[in-house]
Amino acid sequence: MKCIVIYGGQFNPIHSAHEMIASEVNAALKPDEFYFMPSYLSPLKVHEQPIPIKDRLAMIQLVIDNLGFGELRTDEIERKGKSYTYDTIKAIYDEDPNVSIFFVIGTDQYDQLDKWYRINDLKQIVTFIVVNRGRKIESADASIKPLEIPEMAISSTIIREKCKNHETIHMWVPLNVESYILRRGLYG
Repeated sequence: MKCIVIYGGQFNPIHSAHEMIASEVNAALKPDEFYFMPSYLSPLKVHEQPIPIKDRLAMIQLVIDNLGFGELRTDEIERKGKSYTYDTIKAIYDEDPNVSIFFVIGTDQYDQLDKWYRINDLKQIVTFIVVNRGRKIESADASIKPLEIPEMAISSTIIREKCKNHETIHMWVPLNVESYILRRGLYG
């Protein structure tokens, strides 16, 4: 059975912790395909400082180039509006029901899974890889698979704030992403 990992998120911007999570998940699961799937608008997030989508996609591609694996999927960007993970995963599952789908989330999303649209239906077709950044997750739920990775306290919010205040983001984002942000004057 083919194994697919989907790493979804705003990635606004994608940063060094995202890169490490992708690397650790890929090493642990050795999937046939690894997709980075940026959301258009996450239903459970507040949206501030929007930047052009093409810039978010370009920065994700830079990280894919660094990692040497992965592929960009723009299903949610193309659908526009609020992105429901269920709709996205169901479409991928319908393409090939003979596939194991793993969806990467952090402990923050894990804590609000009960608020997700059609979560029980979603759990029938996907296994959540919960990367516990500094927190141990115990779950008897077969659709939840915790993966322990080193903690990196990096957030896109802090990076946007640093850019706005003209502070360095060196080492917060991969070097090629840093130079892209500076060259394009993003989040300033």
